[in-house]
Amino acid sequence: MIANKIPPQVLEIEEAVLSAILLNGKVLDKIALCPEDFYSTVHQQIFKVLISLKSSQKPIDVLTVIEELQRMKSLDKAGGLGKIVEISDKVSSAAHVEYHAAIIKQKSIARQLINQSNEVLRKAFDESVDVQDTMEYIEKNLTEIKSGNSAADYMTAKESISKTLEYLIGVQERKNRGESVAIPTGLNELDRIFNGGWTAPDLIILGGRPGMGKTQFALHFAKAAANSNKHCLFISIDMIAEQLIMRILTEDERVNLHDMKSGQLSEESWKAIDETVSQFENSSLYIADDHNIRSLRNIKSLARKLSRQNKLDLLVIDYLQLIKTEQAFGTRDLEIGHITGELKNLAKELSIPVILLAQLSRPPKGVKVQIPVLSDLRESGNIEQDADKVIFPHRPSYYDQQAVDSNCNSWENRGVLIIGKNREGMKDERVYFKTDNRFKKIWDDNNQHEGTPF
Repeated sequence: MIANKIPPQVLEIEEAVLSAILLNGKVLDKIALCPEDFYSTVHQQIFKVLISLKSSQKPIDVLTVIEELQRMKSLDKAGGLGKIVEISDKVSSAAHVEYHAAIIKQKSIARQLINQSNEVLRKAFDESVDVQDTMEYIEKNLTEIKSGNSAADYMTAKESISKTLEYLIGVQERKNRGESVAIPTGLNELDRIFNGGWTAPDLIILGGRPGMGKTQFALHFAKAAANSNKHCLFISIDMIAEQLIMRILTEDERVNLHDMKSGQLSEESWKAIDETVSQFENSSLYIADDHNIRSLRNIKSLARKLSRQNKLDLLVIDYLQLIKTEQAFGTRDLEIGHITGELKNLAKELSIPVILLAQLSRPPKGVKVQIPVLSDLRESGNIEQDADKVIFPHRPSYYDQQAVDSNCNSWENRGVLIIGKNREGMKDERVYFKTDNRFKKIWDDNNQHEGTPF
């Protein structure tokens, strides 16, 4: 009883769904229910057995269910032999099982909302609980209810294997339909190394020193995602939306940044802008540049909001060292560790890849700049620990216009992405890229004159 009312439930329809499954086990593939969606604990127990039989690829009928319950010593918990037989006779056809399952799901969500609302009330009345923590609790749990995830749960080995096989089948089916199984990076060689592009729930660190083009690469990756009909949220703490859009507009050589900012655009420049805008304005790229977006709490809240609307496939954040937590930590290293850990958890929670830009430590004065390595990441221990992939953009000509690689090829308008960490592949691989003179466009260096920068 909650506030003198019985929680939302439909026991007869729960029995009808179980009966339909006993009649035709294949209908389990048509419904999206979990045991906890059933109000009756007896029905929950029976549904668990039905799922177990399906995962084991065993036939589903009254006899196999009873046998499995007896093996698990759970027949009494499921109401006994008579209850199983009674449920099996509820319906004579599985024709309406999807409709009935949807009703059960609605009642389940309603119960979850009631439970969470009661918990919110309890927290709101508790003066020892920070109100901001209560706000995040609401955001997180609403997202979990929408996605069907529980706050914390576990799976048996059999369930984990079944879930993995379902994932692999889904990947194969998307590939057969010609759909992308990952989010393209916009660079063919990088896609090859990362098995097609960005995948959930990776936390990808894009680390570089000032001038290496972190933001330009982040825009490149975001545009590639949007061009492949993926929803991308670009969190810009360092720049405002106008600055980012101007960077996109100036990819066209007919458009000059100085002319834009000084109000001297020619008719040809305006034509070029119109062409770019018409191609890009309806893309699924979202930019967040509000001054409050530097708060980790607000970043997570906005990401969850878009996820609930099915409008988030990739999150890009520019950049790590500017994020604030509104909490007291003994050292900045601990705070950075908290941020990267929370963003990794967010990637898992929303099942999305997260690209997080990060500054590299400057070399001591007078020391020659070397190829970046993991230890160059500021507060590198925690960052390296939480990251699934670490990428360093490096442009030797930025430091020395006469720079050549070990094969005596000039680094002008060229650069290299160094894969410092790749949890699911080899590290220290390199992707060579080319740029225009203004470093606005980035594309594959098909010639790939391999060689060390120094």
